[in-house]
Amino acid sequence: MPMKTSTRFVKAALLNLVTALVLCTLCEWLALYVFHTAQAPAGQGWIWPMFFINFAFAWCVATVIGMVPALPEKGVRWALKRARPEDGLRFGALVNVPINTVYAVVLCYLVGALDACVLGGAPLVASVFGFLQNIVPVWVACYVVTLFLQGPVEGVARGITNDPAPRMA
Repeated sequence: MPMKTSTRFVKAALLNLVTALVLCTLCEWLALYVFHTAQAPAGQGWIWPMFFINFAFAWCVATVIGMVPALPEKGVRWALKRARPEDGLRFGALVNVPINTVYAVVLCYLVGALDACVLGGAPLVASVFGFLQNIVPVWVACYVVTLFLQGPVEGVARGITNDPAPRMA
C-alpha cells in the first residue's frame, strides 16, 4: 500500500529491530553450537561484543534495504503472477518471498563477511562458505519474522506518522 517516506522509514526501523535480533541470535547460535566456527570466551556461552556489533550493523543494513521503494512493488508483481489479493494470507505470503530473499541474501552475506573477514581476519572466501551454510536458516527465520510482523508494524508506523492506510474499493 502507498505510504509516506516517513512511514516507510519508521516501519523499516521497527520491523528490522526484530529481524536483526533474530538474525544475529540465529547466526551466533549456529556459529557456536552447530557449525563450531566460533568459540565463546572461556566460561561464557555467548560472544556479546560480537553480537552487539552484528546487531547494530544488521539493523542499519536492513533499514536501508527497507527504504528501497521498488522492493515492495516487485514483491506484489511477483505475487500477482501466482495469486490474487483476494487470496489473503496466501497472497501476502507470496509477496514476502522476493522481499525476504533480498533481505536474507544481503544480510547473511554482509554480516558473515563482517564477522569472518573484517573482525575475524579470515580470507574473503570464508564469507562465501559462511553464507552458504547460513542462508537457508537465515531465509526461513527472516521470512517468519516479516510475514507475521509486517502488518502490525505497518499499523504502528502509520499511527506514529499519522499516515492512514488507503481505503480499499
